[in-house]
Amino acid sequence: MKSVFVTGATGFCGSHLCRLLEERGYAVTGATHRIRSDRTSYPYPLVPIDIKEASRTDCTILSLQPDVVCHLAAQSVPRFSWDSQEETFAVNTGGSVNLLNAIRKYSPKTVLLYASTIRVYGLRFHSRTPVKENDLLWPSDPYSASKVLSEFACLDFANRFGLRVIITRAFNHLGPGQPIYDAFSDWCRQIVLAEYGFGKPVLQVGNLRHELDVLHVRDVVRAYEILIRKGRIGHIYNISSGRAYALGEFVDFLLSQSRIPIRVAVDPMRVRNPVPPVMRADASRLMALGWRPEISPFTAIGELLTEWRGKIEKESRNHG
Repeated sequence: MKSVFVTGATGFCGSHLCRLLEERGYAVTGATHRIRSDRTSYPYPLVPIDIKEASRTDCTILSLQPDVVCHLAAQSVPRFSWDSQEETFAVNTGGSVNLLNAIRKYSPKTVLLYASTIRVYGLRFHSRTPVKENDLLWPSDPYSASKVLSEFACLDFANRFGLRVIITRAFNHLGPGQPIYDAFSDWCRQIVLAEYGFGKPVLQVGNLRHELDVLHVRDVVRAYEILIRKGRIGHIYNISSGRAYALGEFVDFLLSQSRIPIRVAVDPMRVRNPVPPVMRADASRLMALGWRPEISPFTAIGELLTEWRGKIEKESRNHG
């Protein structure tokens, strides 16, 4: 049985990954930035760790000696990174270097699966052609810049010390547990609040003409698990369906699922500029290992809408 240590294990993607790994028979240990009051609801052991602390990271890797580390912990919100640049680089780059050093010193046979982001291509998307793993990296915000530096650190440790590193670059992923600050989750919340009479029947949106690939989170974590088994050491893998959806398609879907008529209004504060008109990637390298997206992103946003209805209904009963 392979032992897997997952950083960011209680986050959105991390919690889905841990559940999948447990289902597939891996021995999972999760890392969390802080001890959570609901930690007993997780079926796998949790280790409180701040990866910005090198000594604590060293001790954890020395103690666990995992076969695999799936490194998902990050400050992962691009727009937040502008106002918290130092923290973003400290967590995303500095924390990754701490983890790499800990593996180098105390568990050099461990495979590190590093979860980067499709946003490292940045301005390269303006070419409108699907990006490939060997394309120019051209980050356009502190978040993606911190991820580029982390990727370089991973490759440097692989070249200098022989660390067994695999890098992934995934597109936006949706599903239950999506944080409220994500646009898709925010749209669902707005609609449900209006359905229950807690908000106006108006959906505030940004640029709906922007096109990008969107994946169900379960397809993304399934890709991670396949890469643990089949991924080539030292390789980089795009995680993408290859199809771009206009954001307006998701809004139209949500309006069709709403229980009341909803009007759409563009909020200038939600319009992100400059944004590439189309974001697509070539994932043939990953697909050669047998991965294909299996769940529609519209299924994901439907699940998210259902989840928000459950939350708001519970809140309305508690305050009724």
